[in-house]
Amino acid sequence: MKRLLYCLLLLLSVALSALAHDPRYSSVILRLEATTLRISLVAPVGKDKGLLQRLALEAEGRPVATEGESRIQDASNRTVLLDTHAAVLAPKQLTLTQRLFPEDPQSRTIVLLYSGDKLVQESVLDASQPRFVWSAQQVPESSLSVARRFVQEGIAHIFAGQDHILFVIALLLLGGSLRQLAKIITAFTLAHTVTLCLAATKTLTLSPAIVEPLIALSIVAVGVDNLLAKPGERDFRALMALGFGLIHGFGFAGALTEIGLPKEALGLSLGAFNIGVELGQLTIVLAVAPALALLTKRAPRAGRRAMLAGTVTVILLGALWFLQRIG
Repeated sequence: MKRLLYCLLLLLSVALSALAHDPRYSSVILRLEATTLRISLVAPVGKDKGLLQRLALEAEGRPVATEGESRIQDASNRTVLLDTHAAVLAPKQLTLTQRLFPEDPQSRTIVLLYSGDKLVQESVLDASQPRFVWSAQQVPESSLSVARRFVQEGIAHIFAGQDHILFVIALLLLGGSLRQLAKIITAFTLAHTVTLCLAATKTLTLSPAIVEPLIALSIVAVGVDNLLAKPGERDFRALMALGFGLIHGFGFAGALTEIGLPKEALGLSLGAFNIGVELGQLTIVLAVAPALALLTKRAPRAGRRAMLAGTVTVILLGALWFLQRIG
């Protein structure tokens, strides 16, 4: 029992540490008009103080002086939108010299530049790429570049989303044959792909205030099912993956909406993002499933204890996230 307790405490400390460092997105949306540059900043509620002062924007090497300010709080998305503008006449170069929150190494700022209603350039700034530069002479982004960027975003979202990782791990804890696990993961993939596409194209949407608590509850539900499951009885994990996968798809779409889908390459970017999600998910499966299978085969009692410790951790964290998200 002591070893089981130590294992449980270790898993909890690692998972809670990951939760404490949950990366958040912010956005800078720039719109070039005839004599004006319109600027919109989006940040999580609670991080919007002094937001305009964080904008390190230059036009042709000179700081952009903004005029006026309006602020709207979106309670359902837990974000704040700040609109302002600057008198800038046909700039040939725009530079954002840093992210909105450079002090946080995990923060990411999405930058969208429009000329009228047309998306001209899109970038995601992070610690490895902290600057945005646009020049009127530069070549438009290629389809391959768009696809590569959205695949990377899909992978990044899986590994940044501890709830999605924990849900997949919860589905794998009971183990099973290769066929069983393939059915489970395929069901999850099909389900979240459907709602990801529906939500990203605004065909069907759900508020994050509803989706995020339900994702947390899905983790708890799978954990409880693991505890109640008995050898030889019907395995309901594929059905749970299918049902809850629909909810997780709305969660993936929320991140994709924050990044922004270019209208000119909607299908390409949506498909690439989903491929990235699947690659990240496959990495988790290949890391967890063989390790659990090997442990169970060589030391059945230790494998059972690991499953119990992991399941209790899953339930506790899912419940914690649920309480945080309804608060």
